[in-house]
Amino acid sequence: MSEQEGSGQGESIPASPKAAVDASVINRRTRWGSSLAALRYVGSVQKDEEIKVRDSDKATAISLLFCCAGALVCLIIPSLEQHRVTFILAGDGLVGLSLLMYVANRFGIVTTFLPRQALLTWQLMLGSSLLGIFITINLAITIAYVIQHNRILIP
Repeated sequence: MSEQEGSGQGESIPASPKAAVDASVINRRTRWGSSLAALRYVGSVQKDEEIKVRDSDKATAISLLFCCAGALVCLIIPSLEQHRVTFILAGDGLVGLSLLMYVANRFGIVTTFLPRQALLTWQLMLGSSLLGIFITINLAITIAYVIQHNRILIP
């Protein structure tokens, strides 16, 4: 098997696809190097105008904007204070619905993947969900700790 010289940084470009697989197993990138490469790849693919991806649900986004604006108005105008929780709950419900619909609309594509790709995609989604839960819980604990150990004087 002959290999061609790469970019001059000690990399080599294998001459055949099988050699590429063998070389990728032997010369694995570090965890962080691989993650950064994946982020760069997704960023470059996102900018590609030839790839069309469905936009998010515009009606839900507009409704969410109105709920957020309503909640802000309730914070500013004291006479609307009794409606504040309603707007906040409506906004929260719309965010949850938007996220659910976003995932549901894109989840069907997994059936077109090869079994290994489908499993890896599922593991990425599960890991991302667990990371989000972890960050949320730790942020709540941090906020509770700060509030508990500080006094806020409201004039």
